[in-house]
This record gives sequence, structure tokens and C-alpha cells, in this order.
Amino acid sequence: MNVRRHQLTREIVQTAVDVVLSEAATSGRAATVTALAKQLQITRQTLYRDFADETADLLRRDAERRSSRPPARTCTGSDAETIARLRREKSELTRHLIIYEDHIRRLTIENTRLTQVLANQSKITRLDDHRPISARAGTHLIPIQDHPQE
Repeated sequence: MNVRRHQLTREIVQTAVDVVLSEAATSGRAATVTALAKQLQITRQTLYRDFADETADLLRRDAERRSSRPPARTCTGSDAETIARLRREKSELTRHLIIYEDHIRRLTIENTRLTQVLANQSKITRLDDHRPISARAGTHLIPIQDHPQE
């Protein structure tokens, strides 16, 4: 709909509610306030603020529609096998992830240690160690202090 916000009437919003509900029913998805806002080309905040009754009506009617649906089908034998296989794969992937996290952590510690050893052997002096603490707090510039001229 191509209507300006100040031109919106309750009838226009109610028509958009009906459209969103019918689209949700055909797609099998829930009707959302975001979908209604897109239909009207306004923000969700505007809907909640200016059309609270219509927004509540959309959510109520959608909840009634979804509760009157037939229950989901029950799992068959092949579904149960698929679910079991996917759970095994998930646990295996989780185990691998934990191993890789630990490996990365160890490599990071080793890299830090080797960088420090190299810096000590190369006689590299870190400037952060010689700066005042106030200059280390994320700024790269040390504030210049005014000294009175004599």
C-alpha cells in the first residue's frame, strides 16, 4: 500500500491485517507485526503506537488460527532414525569444536610466549611499558602538557 502515515485509517490497517493473515495462512507461517508494517510501509513502532488495537487483533486472530490447526504429524521410524543420526553428528561436531578451541588457545599462548622471547632476544623495547598509564588507555597520542616559558 502506498499511503502516507497521516493518511492511514483504521479501515486501511484492518484491510492490511486481513491480507497479512491470509498470506500467513497460505504460507503456513505466523502472521507478524513486521509483515503488517511492511504491508503498510510504516515502522513497527508506528503500528504499536498509533494502531495498538489493530496490532493486538492481528496477533489474537493469528494465535486463534494457529491453535485451530491440526497437530503436527507423529514421527515415523525413518524420522526417528534421521533424528538419531543428526544428534550423533551434532555431538561429534561439538566434540571437534571443543578440541579445535583448545588447540587454538594453546597456539595463541605459544605465539605470545615466542613473541616475547623474540622481543627479548632482539632487545626490542615496548613503548607501552614506558608510557604513563593514562596514555595507554586506548589512545595513541600522549597529551602534551604546557610548560610555562621562563
